[in-house]
Amino acid sequence: MEKRFILFLVLAFAIMIAYPYFIKKLGFFPSPQPSGQPDRFKDNKPLTEKPKEVSVAQAPPTTSEPREEKTVQVDTGLYRAVFSSRGGKLMWLELKNYTGSDRKTPIKLYEWSPGTTAAFSIQTVDAGLNSRLDQESYSVEGRDIALDEQNKTGQISFRYLDPASGMQISKRFVFSGDDYRIALDIETTAFPNPYLLSLGTNFGITDWGQKGRFVGFIGPVTLLDGELKKDDPAKMEREVRHQGPVVWTALQDKYFIAAAIPTDAAAAVVSRASPTAVNTAVEFPSDGSGPVAHHVLLYVGPKEHRRLQSLGVKLEETVDFGWFIYGSWAIVRFIARPLFHVLQFFHGFTGNYGVAIILLTVGVRGIFIPLSHKSYRSMKDMQALQPQLQVLQKKHKDDKQRLQKEMMELYQKQKVNPLGGCLPMLLQIPVFVALFNVLYTTIEIRQAPFMFWIRDLSDKDPFFVLPILMGLTMVIQQKMQPTTMDPIQAKLFLMMPVFMTFLFLNFSSGLVLYMLTNNTLTISQQYFTMKYFEKPHEKASGKKGSGQKPDAGQDSP
Repeated sequence: MEKRFILFLVLAFAIMIAYPYFIKKLGFFPSPQPSGQPDRFKDNKPLTEKPKEVSVAQAPPTTSEPREEKTVQVDTGLYRAVFSSRGGKLMWLELKNYTGSDRKTPIKLYEWSPGTTAAFSIQTVDAGLNSRLDQESYSVEGRDIALDEQNKTGQISFRYLDPASGMQISKRFVFSGDDYRIALDIETTAFPNPYLLSLGTNFGITDWGQKGRFVGFIGPVTLLDGELKKDDPAKMEREVRHQGPVVWTALQDKYFIAAAIPTDAAAAVVSRASPTAVNTAVEFPSDGSGPVAHHVLLYVGPKEHRRLQSLGVKLEETVDFGWFIYGSWAIVRFIARPLFHVLQFFHGFTGNYGVAIILLTVGVRGIFIPLSHKSYRSMKDMQALQPQLQVLQKKHKDDKQRLQKEMMELYQKQKVNPLGGCLPMLLQIPVFVALFNVLYTTIEIRQAPFMFWIRDLSDKDPFFVLPILMGLTMVIQQKMQPTTMDPIQAKLFLMMPVFMTFLFLNFSSGLVLYMLTNNTLTISQQYFTMKYFEKPHEKASGKKGSGQKPDAGQDSP
């Protein structure tokens, strides 16, 4: 029984921590508006309030010739973007506060190229009209925008009149200098069919295959009538349609997201996939008359939990704290969320996520002190019973049923729980997985430095110092821990630190720091238990030494 249980623990723990490694190998802002414009951003009002509608037919003269291509640059405190009058589309968008692995190149979330669907473009069922909407030049109102403390908001508008059908379309973008939200007003006239507002196929994700989909969830995700819908690009044959009240739809990767949040009724969400591209779009109704106005709040930026939560539409659910192997687990999510908030609290006054992880580990370890102490005492009691168990095993070696019965009677008589030493370890596994998700999926930890050579707690230790130290603490911990195994099993179990060290070489240094701190605290607790509690316990229980009473023939003290 003990051998099977030990094997189960080893395999369960190995599977839990090994899967990321092998998978990797396999592959808010109130601000003044210009006169006459409502505040689209104040108190999240774009989610419930519509601005005054401006008819395309009454639009003022444009500032450029309809056939002349013009680019408009938008420079805010958080990002830079370029729009083109050809198709009224977003050409590229890069973030100022986030860089690639070289820590120099800004993260580029959008970069349009021929043959791709542009972000925030309009699509219909008419292929010819779609081509004109994408290729023809729109008239432009507005010029390059640079937002700062004095100029906090700005806007640009694109308008197009289709000569073949008489259809008209207007798109107005409103930007803020200190937020990733963009308010978009769309007005159409004479659109005979519903149209789609696309999030584009050129979002910053380039690999939509098997490698990406194991890292939490990557791809289109939609909140529809209170239910989260995830369209796995690897499983989509061509098109997936979700009908019903749309709260939002988004394209996401591990750290960044592009989302469209309709502020009025949207009929459906349509997600499409090919081997090289994935797209999701919001469908709006149109009855062929006009003008018809729709209003959308766009968010293009990092998955910062507080920013997403402040939108009030549960967009923060895209940060999956419950991810484990092949799905999202409620128990992991239930534990991970408070851990994340506590980590944020510690970082608030330390300014260092490494120190915050250490403080969080101390707090978690403090909660488990009673369980750990009970586990240690249970293992000591089991160690004291070993001579009697060996006698029973020898006596009933040919009668397994009788052996199990005698062993259970012995446990009950001595008031020893054979699983008491392992249960606290099992209870800590969900905490470990939850913290793994917090450190692995949150952008707040991305590129966060600790000290010395640890410049990114979300990446592995470049010199493997922390994993090696963690392995050494595991050896010390095993040496100090009572054991009920035979010498051969004990030697095999000593290989566990080597195995764990090898696995943790490529884990995030923040997670290894947690394990190293936890092991150090465990060693300290075991030391104080052995020094100050073990002798009084043995004296009171009379189980010192082998745990058996002296034989009649032995001299009594």
